[in-house]
Amino acid sequence: MPLASILAFAASIALTTASDPAPSCRFEGEARSWTTEALSAWDRLDKEQLHTPKPATPTLVLFDRTCAFNLAPDPTGAFVVGARRYRAEGRPHEGSVLLPGGREVPAKQVSFAFPTPDGRMNFVMALPEVWRANTAEPRDPARLGMLVFMHEFAHTQQGSGLGARIDDLIARGLSPEVNDDTLQEMFSDEADYAAAVGRERDLFYASANARDDVEARRLLAEASRSMKERRTRWLVGERALFAEADDVFLSFEGSGNWAAWAWLVDPRGGALGHAEATEFVRGKRRFWSQDQGLGLMLALDRLTPDWPELAFGDGGVTADTLISRALKK
Repeated sequence: MPLASILAFAASIALTTASDPAPSCRFEGEARSWTTEALSAWDRLDKEQLHTPKPATPTLVLFDRTCAFNLAPDPTGAFVVGARRYRAEGRPHEGSVLLPGGREVPAKQVSFAFPTPDGRMNFVMALPEVWRANTAEPRDPARLGMLVFMHEFAHTQQGSGLGARIDDLIARGLSPEVNDDTLQEMFSDEADYAAAVGRERDLFYASANARDDVEARRLLAEASRSMKERRTRWLVGERALFAEADDVFLSFEGSGNWAAWAWLVDPRGGALGHAEATEFVRGKRRFWSQDQGLGLMLALDRLTPDWPELAFGDGGVTADTLISRALKK
């Protein structure tokens, strides 16, 4: 999810600024152990299901209520998880965190990935202390924090695939400001469009939960037809590029949500049942592309469990192609 949307979505959790002497901000304790656990969880998913051809090592910017930690990729760094090695530096903050490139963000409950002009990826996330502070969130903060990590870290691994497809759309005329929520913003007051999206979403989840593969395939085909009809009706003419953007962003957000779901159902991770994990990821179901995208990927998971290798690969295979592939099986 682009930076502007994520900042708008971030919960307004006020953080207190310590009045005591500035903390030492060593990268140790919970900050270090949680980061090790999170990166290890990603590596496990990659090794077992994604088989990413060229795993990326993004710069990590992590923060708690008083300290910000910059973890820069460094072949001689002392913090090592799997094949990734980092040099960690910590410093106090006073409510805002400096990002690579010079921008600052509020030290609140946020997580996002973004590229720098040189093409390298950056990953920003609040540490568990910040997630626990949100008493208004009904979901378990430990699971929620790791869910968000898996979703956003997925995007750091998709630059050469789905990320490149987004860049291509921009090169062909799509505004750089377009993101996965743009269609929702454009059509939120269009009842027929919203209903069409809801119908597709429900068909994808029904396909994922069908009694057998024949029924799953039938429901997936129906969802695909409905999606094509929606795009043919509303995303044509001057909006034609939005039809392709819809395909790419459903793939981008759906695969990110699926990565989070995969951690939740892993006995070594969230240890939830499939239905419980699905409800946990869906949450309040406020964002069309994320909710519909998860249903789509779970339907693909049911029929073609090798789809993640294609979606996370350098080719960045998108939902439309993955659906066609599943229907031919």
